[in-house]
Order: sequence, then C-alpha cells, then structure tokens
Amino acid sequence: VLSGLIGACPRMILSGVICLFYLCNLCFAKQDAPLPVFIFNGKPVDAKAIGMGEAFSAVSDNASASYWNPAGLKQLEGKYFTTCINTSQKTDATDDDLFVGDALQGKKLIFMGFADSKSAFSFRPISNYSSVYENKRIEVRANKYTFSSASQYTDKMQLGINVNYISAQLGVTDLVNPAANISDGNGIAVDFGLLYTAAEFVKLGFSVENSPGYIWWTDYRRNIIKSHIRTGLSIKPANWLLFSADYENIASLKKEFYHGGLQQTIAEHIFLRQGIISEKFFNNADMKSLTLGGGYELKKWIIDFAAKSYQLNNPDKDKVIDYTFSLSMSF
Repeated sequence: VLSGLIGACPRMILSGVICLFYLCNLCFAKQDAPLPVFIFNGKPVDAKAIGMGEAFSAVSDNASASYWNPAGLKQLEGKYFTTCINTSQKTDATDDDLFVGDALQGKKLIFMGFADSKSAFSFRPISNYSSVYENKRIEVRANKYTFSSASQYTDKMQLGINVNYISAQLGVTDLVNPAANISDGNGIAVDFGLLYTAAEFVKLGFSVENSPGYIWWTDYRRNIIKSHIRTGLSIKPANWLLFSADYENIASLKKEFYHGGLQQTIAEHIFLRQGIISEKFFNNADMKSLTLGGGYELKKWIIDFAAKSYQLNNPDKDKVIDYTFSLSMSF
C-alpha cells in the first residue's frame, strides 16, 4: 500500500500543478478589448477616387495607389508627395448621429505619402474615436504607417504589396464599476494588389487589405483586423472618358458595396467626375451615396476635390455632404 501511495505522489503533484496553472490562467487571462467592429476601418482617401464613387481599384493611377491597389504604383511617371484632407461635413445632424459609425470622427488629415513607380511610404490615421460603448467610455488613437512596393510581373500584369505597422493607444473607463485603463497597441498588416490589362482600354483590378492584420495590446487579447476586399473594372474608350466599377466587401461590417464612377476631360488638364455607391446592388435609395468631384493638373501640382452625399440611418434620416480635398506635387 505504501509503495502504491509513493508511486501515485508524482502523478498527484503533476495534476495539482496543472490545475494550479489553469486556475492562474483563469484569474489573470487577458480580456477582449471593448471595441466596436468598425474601429480600425478609417476612411476612403483621395478626392479623385471619391469623386469617382470610390470605384478605383482598377484605376489606381495616382499617388494614393498604395491605399486603393498598390499594383497601380507602376503607372506613376515621376515621384510624388500627396496629402488628403476631409475638410468638412455639412448636415443638420448632431455629432452623436454623424459620427456613430465613423472611426475618425471628423479628423481632417486622412492620408499623406510619398510615391513613385516602384515604391511608396504613407501615413494614414485609422482611428480617432471617443464614445461610450458597452457601458464603457473608450478612446482609441491608431495610425497606420505603410511601405509599398510594386513590380511588373508580366507585360499585362502588375503586382503590389503593402507592409503596414500600426501604432495604437486605447483608453477605457468603466462607467459601472469605476476603473480606468490605458493600453498600448502595436500591430502589423499586409495588403496585396493586382492590376491586369485585359485590352488596350480595359483594366481589371483586385486588392485585399489586412490579409492578415493583427494588433497586440499590453492589457488585452490580440485583435484580428478583418480583411477588406475590392475588385473592379475600368474602361477608357477615349482619351477624354473613363468608366470604372468596383465591388467591395468589408468583413468587419459584414457588408458589401457596389461602386460606379465616371471621369470626363472637359478641357485640357481639367476633369469632371461623378459616382454612385450602393448597398444591395442599387435597389434601395436610402442605401445610396452620390459623389461629385473635379480636378486640375498643373505642371507640378495636381488639385482634386470631391463631395459625397449620403443619408444617415438615424430617426430623422439626416442628409450629409462630406467634402474632401487632395493635393499632389511632383518632384
């Protein structure tokens, strides 16, 4: 009997250690960060793209290509500095209604970068959020720093890749059991893009953002940043006319969007743009956004502006006009 007890002791000790380790994990395990699903989506950038209804994955012919489709960098002729500003929103809605699903909540600077035909470096805020969520006051600041590279894979196909570093900070105040916490976050994400010339005036584009994407917090579990897919078609039947269309899938929102755009050259170096964005394939007027924009090209400067009109999903169904301005300089 004694020898049996002695033989069982190591097994009992091992079982006890495993149980203790499991209980410690339960006590000290990190919780999920209390964040809404859209928190790292940022906003679409570049007034040219927005003016064309955000149907730009198969166009991507300017310095914002690293955002829309990094393969499009191969179309650039020269080196560019570009910046994009969300200048204002015109609406009768309150800020609470206007920014309810907006990760940037009216932040002005939404993109800045340097680009040429081989590579690019850009900065993009993806969250500037402050609100009450699940009985907690949360504040999130997150920025994405992106290095892009593009190559000519075949005569008709260009490929592109983005490597993103994400710097974030999360502040949480519990409104039920008063307590506060500030957590730092560091993340990485990879994006891919493809641009294919199907015919002399027809191009196909595909890009996937955050494939994969992660943020590691000091006090919370790792966040998985869900993918964002765009695929599109552009047709340029004449030098003065460009059509584009995109399908977009935002996994974090579990939503699909359909985009259509048009650019006309109305005079030398002067452009007029129109576009439409819709859920449910253009069959619900409340789910549609209309865009209008223009551009002017000088020798070293490119100036673009856009207005996007849409309806909020609040009780008053308030209308919003969102204005965006972009400036690019060649050097």
